[in-house]
Amino acid sequence: MTKNPIYLLVLALGFAFVTCDKDKESDNDVSINTISAKWEISDSNSPYASFEFNKDGNYIVVRNVETNLRSLSISSKNSLLKNNSTKVAKTRSSESESNLFPILFGTYRIEANKIILVAFGVIEVISISSEEFSFSFTLESTGEKKNFVAAKSDEPISSSSRTDMLCRTWNFDDLTIDFNSFSQEDIDDFKAEYGEDWQNKLEQEEREFMQGLTVLFSRAGTYLVIYGGERKGETGLAEWKWANSQETRLYYSWDNWEYDWEDNIVTITDLKSTSLAIQEGEVTWFFRLNQ
Repeated sequence: MTKNPIYLLVLALGFAFVTCDKDKESDNDVSINTISAKWEISDSNSPYASFEFNKDGNYIVVRNVETNLRSLSISSKNSLLKNNSTKVAKTRSSESESNLFPILFGTYRIEANKIILVAFGVIEVISISSEEFSFSFTLESTGEKKNFVAAKSDEPISSSSRTDMLCRTWNFDDLTIDFNSFSQEDIDDFKAEYGEDWQNKLEQEEREFMQGLTVLFSRAGTYLVIYGGERKGETGLAEWKWANSQETRLYYSWDNWEYDWEDNIVTITDLKSTSLAIQEGEVTWFFRLNQ
């Protein structure tokens, strides 16, 4: 039987419209998978430089401030989890105070086409694709609403099983100190400061400093430290990348990869889906997945 060519044309157009509709739907699919990335706003007049989301339900918002959040004097020694005060920004994700600080960290949830940044504001998605994110943002404290267009940041760290396990949000659990690696001079100094029970006192002091600490890694190279204890409310923003092909060691930089970052290297001694251990020098830190 001969088919009517007009009928075939109409049928083909029908399929085309369905395909377009599906493409539109996929472009506006608001899910953890589609938003989990770092989205950068190039507009210099924007109050925000970037919005970043991870699959653990956390967000990082960096305000567009002139101060380089990673800059510091290179005269002081820093570690993966400790930085001097010039590298630290105060952060809040509650009340009206939140929009005064350059780094904002908190939890989010998705409701239809809205992303609720808890205690900060509401994003309403206009469109989202693998490369671009168009949205409006309403600041909770003032009700002010503005539109933004953000581009997906490059992800310099390739996906792998270890990368994907590391790029989560982790809470500090415990630590150990290898006292056998201490020099006699260090031992004498600690004994003079803490007494004969210096080892227990030093470990206790370190645990108190680390209490409530949270760290976050992302494939965009973001490395964030959220302090607890006496430094609660302080946040350190840095960057990271793998230091070897086995993905057992990583570099970190508080200085945007300037100065002597090659010396900033740590070893991942344990990495599982819910546990992480990182060694730097004589200290090993243990983390559990933020759940």
